[in-house]
Amino acid sequence: MTGTGRGRRFGSVLLAFVAAAGCESERPSAPLVTAPLSSAPPPAMPTPSAPTLSPEVVQIEDLDTPVKAKPIPPKPLPLVPSSEPIVAVKIGSQKASMPITLGGADAMTVGDASIGDSASRWTVRGPLEIRASPTGWVVKEQRGGASRHFTPCELSVSGSGGATGSPILWNGVKWPGTLRLVVEDGDGAKKGPPQIDLVIDIGIEAYLPGVIAKELYASWDPETFRAQAIAARSYATVEEDRWSGRRHWDMVAGQQSQAWAGETSNQRAIEAVRATRGEVLVSNGRVVPSYYSSSCGGRPASALNTLTDNPFHDIGAVSTGDHGPRAGRCCQGASVATWSVTIPLSSVRARLQAWGKANGRPDLAAIELPTAIEVSDRNAAGRATEVRVRSARGAVELGAEDFRWAMNAPRDKATTLKSGDIEVKIIKGKASAEVSGRGFGHGVGLCQHGAQAMAKSGASARSILERYYPGAAIVRGWD
Repeated sequence: MTGTGRGRRFGSVLLAFVAAAGCESERPSAPLVTAPLSSAPPPAMPTPSAPTLSPEVVQIEDLDTPVKAKPIPPKPLPLVPSSEPIVAVKIGSQKASMPITLGGADAMTVGDASIGDSASRWTVRGPLEIRASPTGWVVKEQRGGASRHFTPCELSVSGSGGATGSPILWNGVKWPGTLRLVVEDGDGAKKGPPQIDLVIDIGIEAYLPGVIAKELYASWDPETFRAQAIAARSYATVEEDRWSGRRHWDMVAGQQSQAWAGETSNQRAIEAVRATRGEVLVSNGRVVPSYYSSSCGGRPASALNTLTDNPFHDIGAVSTGDHGPRAGRCCQGASVATWSVTIPLSSVRARLQAWGKANGRPDLAAIELPTAIEVSDRNAAGRATEVRVRSARGAVELGAEDFRWAMNAPRDKATTLKSGDIEVKIIKGKASAEVSGRGFGHGVGLCQHGAQAMAKSGASARSILERYYPGAAIVRGWD
């Protein structure tokens, strides 16, 4: 996926949309298989047909406004790419009325992201100040004062120097790759004034070191880093294919997708990516959506109905929650293996009402002070999947992860639910809910603390992945 074909133009107020065309990555007919995770032969690579299905609900963890994204049609998982994918990562957004300041590189090249003509590009000394106007972009050199106007399309900015260019400094972080500025009119889940999305287009191998460095503790074992690199590469490959032609970014630089530190000097992360270059996890010939979280608490979840409604994600490699708790020790030694918080019942009510109003749940929007909160359903591993809330108006139910997001909306660290695997007790004398939980995160796929425990015991990256993505094979798609 590249920046071309995703352009938008400003309109009479600030912008209007033009048709956006996506481009599909090339797919191999016979990728190089390094070895399966188990002794079984590598799986065949069929091309399953797409049945008629209901739209996939893409869940987001927007803690400012707890709104789920609009449904999108489900899409089959991708075949293994034969060439390195280019991913589009949204690193942030800001009001379109505010200027954007970019630094880092001594020289930067600015141009229309949809035009490859070098004559339309401008190479200038940094730092730069960029503003959106009703007629397009105004780019100004801060040191020399020179300025230039660009057409009202997506704007690209790249740092000059070196084989892959110099990182661009924005918001205190150095970002490798090419920056794209896209004006959005606020018509999505978040209503509001127009904003500018800052999106980095970058090769997946250059992107990954900053992911691994951000996702794992620097002192952790190299085999944990290698396992994480393969999982993160697989996840990013699926997301790039999933969103191609659907929106102007594939992932965000945060926990809603994968945390990303931008440029990193973490040698353990750099080595892990280099040592596993091009390797992804594959099941039945398709790249596995290799979800992962900090700690599963010993009770994993399955991807379907926890993170996605896409039936193509209902595969064994990410459905371990359907097969009981994890045997033996996993992440019991982690500081987040168990936890508890106390939330005033008035806050529980207010957060459920806000979530219900934002997500079209009038039963939750009108809920009164809870009198009981109980787990109404669990998966085969014993992990909570549904929560029932009782009040004077009766009982309402919602998913355990939805309950978690509703409670976490105010960004109050003291009352954050680290996972949806919870038990709740009402303390009537204190008019509060005592929530005890297990693990940190959604619990699907790789358990990072569990992976580290395995690595410390001498397990290889391959063995780690075999445990957390059963039935998958490691396939090298590109060199």
